[in-house]
Parts: sequence; structure tokens; C-alpha cells
Amino acid sequence: MVGKSQIPQMKGVSRIIAFALAVMLSSCASQRPVVPSGADRAKDLSFLPVRAVKGELFRYYQPNGKSKWKGNWTSQFDLTGVAWNDARTATAISRNHVVMAAHFIRPSTVPVVFHDRDGNPHERIIGSVTRLDKVGDVAVARLNLPLPDGIAHYPLATESDVTHERVVLVTDKEKQLSVHRLGRVEGRRAVLGYDPKIDRRYWRNLVVGDSGNPSFIIKNGRLALLSTHTTGGPGTGPFYGDPEVRAAVLAACAP
Repeated sequence: MVGKSQIPQMKGVSRIIAFALAVMLSSCASQRPVVPSGADRAKDLSFLPVRAVKGELFRYYQPNGKSKWKGNWTSQFDLTGVAWNDARTATAISRNHVVMAAHFIRPSTVPVVFHDRDGNPHERIIGSVTRLDKVGDVAVARLNLPLPDGIAHYPLATESDVTHERVVLVTDKEKQLSVHRLGRVEGRRAVLGYDPKIDRRYWRNLVVGDSGNPSFIIKNGRLALLSTHTTGGPGTGPFYGDPEVRAAVLAACAP
């Protein structure tokens, strides 16, 4: 049984222990990715409509002809820099270069066709291709001509952009935009996940044929390339913010 004279002393010890635990927890938290709060989650999903609508990108699509983008929530994002005219999807990272999955490279015999905001096609041909197998499932290809102003090209995400459960916009061979979360980064690889609080109509189970399709983060209102799909499910692929992957991609783009 504790005597009355011991109570103040024990209270003092309890305060010291509580303070020490708070310091430890604070230190650990600073080393972990930030998890969005409920308010943050609502804010970072503010681009979605109140009523869930599947993210179809085109009203109609002609691989080599005039197409029409759909005027739904996806129209907030410029996806003109993604070429879907062949299953082996290519994504522009400069006016002269595209990235693809190294295991799913489009040959030079198949043109790369981008569609501007008005749906007009812009055709380019793949020239030299550099495989980056040492750093990941990435291939960088040089185009025969620079892309026009009306076609987007995407900056690479950076290490500082990686926060746990950050919203990731995922594309696929069906020309749809889905909404996933960043699960974790494992070195050179980004692993995506689903958010159970997001309507399942915004999810996509990636399958064979989706390889090479890009996933993006939203950065200052614009898209930055996070990854290109290698495996299925919510998505896994090379992390373009990894220093080695980034350096290898930029080296492949050098003149």
C-alpha cells in the first residue's frame, strides 16, 4: 500500500516518464512518413465530384485520328503527354523523350501518337532506346521530332514528394484515371495501395497489359511522374524520385 508521503514523489516520477515518452514519440514520428489527417484527406481529394464517377478519359478515342476528351473530373489534369495508341504505353518526360516499361517496349515500327486538348493527333517515331535495367523496369526513348507546345511532358517526382498515403493518379490500358494512395517506397520502387475511404469506383486492379502506364502525384496543381507500372493490383513500379533512377533517366536524356 502506498503512503500519502510517497504520492507527490510518484507524481514527479510520472511526469518525467511522460515527458520522456513524448520526446521519444516525437523523435520517432519525425522519421516516419506523414499520414494525412481526416481534414487533409478531404482536402487532397477535393478534385473529386460529390457523386462518384468513373475516370474515363475519352468520350471517343481514335488511335491515329481525331479524338474527344471527356469533360468529367479527369479534365482537370493534362494527360496529353501519354500515348495510348498502342498497348505499350509511352509517357513524355521532355519534348524529345518518353519513358516506357523496359519489359514492354514499343518498337520503332509503331508510331507514338499523342492527342492535344482539342483531340488532334500528333505522331512521332521512336529512335534510340536506352534500357535502364540496372535501376529498374525503365526504358527511355528519344523521339524523331520534338513535341509541340500542346502536348504535356512531365517532371519527375522527387524524394521530398514522398509522403505516406499521398494521393496517386493511376492510368491504365483502358484509358481511365483511378485514385490510389502511395503505400510506401522501397528503395527504387514505389508501392501503391487502395484507400478504403475512397469509393471503389475510383480504384483500378491493374492487370496484364497495364505495364508501362504512368502514375502521377499532384504537385502545385500539376502532374509529376511518380512511377510506371510493373506489377498488378493497386500498382508497383520504379520510383522516379529515387536518386539512382532519376540520375539514370536524366543521363539517358542527355544529348
